[in-house]
Amino acid sequence: MATRGFRRYPLLFFSTLEECLEFEFTTSTIEKMLPIVSKFIPSTERLPAVRIREYAECIVPSYSDVSFRSHFRLTRRSAEILVGLLARCPEVPSQHLRGRPPVSVEKQLLITLWVLGNPEVIRSVSDRFNVTKSSVFRIVRRICRAIVNNLAAQFICWPKGDRVKKVMEQFQRKQGLPHCIGVIDGTHIPIKAPYDNQEQYVNRKKFHSLQLQGVCDPDRFFTDVYCAYPGSVHDARVLRNSPLYQDAEHLESEMFPGSAYVIGDAAYPLKTWLMTGFKNNGKLTREQRHFNYRLSSTRMKIEHTFGLLKGRFRKLKVMMDVDKVEDIPLLVTSACVLHNFCLMNEDNVEMFLDLDHEQEVNNFQNIFVEQEIAVNKRAEIMELIV
Repeated sequence: MATRGFRRYPLLFFSTLEECLEFEFTTSTIEKMLPIVSKFIPSTERLPAVRIREYAECIVPSYSDVSFRSHFRLTRRSAEILVGLLARCPEVPSQHLRGRPPVSVEKQLLITLWVLGNPEVIRSVSDRFNVTKSSVFRIVRRICRAIVNNLAAQFICWPKGDRVKKVMEQFQRKQGLPHCIGVIDGTHIPIKAPYDNQEQYVNRKKFHSLQLQGVCDPDRFFTDVYCAYPGSVHDARVLRNSPLYQDAEHLESEMFPGSAYVIGDAAYPLKTWLMTGFKNNGKLTREQRHFNYRLSSTRMKIEHTFGLLKGRFRKLKVMMDVDKVEDIPLLVTSACVLHNFCLMNEDNVEMFLDLDHEQEVNNFQNIFVEQEIAVNKRAEIMELIV
């Protein structure tokens, strides 16, 4: 209480000191000592936040193309194309808000790319771009929502028509696996412990996470992504509750024409449209071991895809410092869209490949009864690759 009083009224210092010393200071003495004492008493005046001025407006344009890509994780040309696409999105305002001039679309994109691409706390991002912390959150949500609502369907596409045949041919040529059109797997996005139901988000490695389920093609494009479930949930349960599963079960002939299928690891159920390996009971035949080897080597495609995603957007490798856990799937999905966008724009990604991104987290085994029709289809595929 006394300390609070000294901060507001430095003269109280002298009054209290007089009582303690039983000594009375003269007015002239107080006037001489007051400036000195005041230096040691913190001011209650709120100082303006110290931030970098004109970073986005003046410093970023001076970056070389190499430096720009290093900082913002995509080429300057790709960023320019994105600005043009986002400027047409209804989520991105073009008029003044509450009497204040809007932050330019370019600056909003740079802020979002910086948040996704760097393991930096929001406070530092706020200082760097000379905006408040709350503005950073609003801008990132706004841009990510615009990307997901307006660009996801354009850049994350399930193979259809002629594309199905091309994808099959690529898997056949590169991995020796016939009729395959994709690889499915999951990865964990570390998050800080949410306020509610914290235990549901703790995975087997004892850290809080959200699951990202993804399907990729031979060129490491995502053809389907789904991020919604806590880290403790079994991969198979995530799949069964995803739109992909519902579509595959009810529209199998459309999504998997002919003998098409995707492949997954042992955590997934064996389906006519989802091939998994033979369980290793110690008695596998040579043909079965060879089939498992083909599946295992082909599944590296999705590992590489996740590695590229997290290598480029490094925020997905560290704890996401986002207060609302419901906002995280939006950020993760937008990063997947941007991943495909960069590949389509021939933005070389090899420099971002991170093969150490993943820990074996939910290494569950398949506990589901195998369908006879799916078992027969797997046997037919095995005969084709022997």
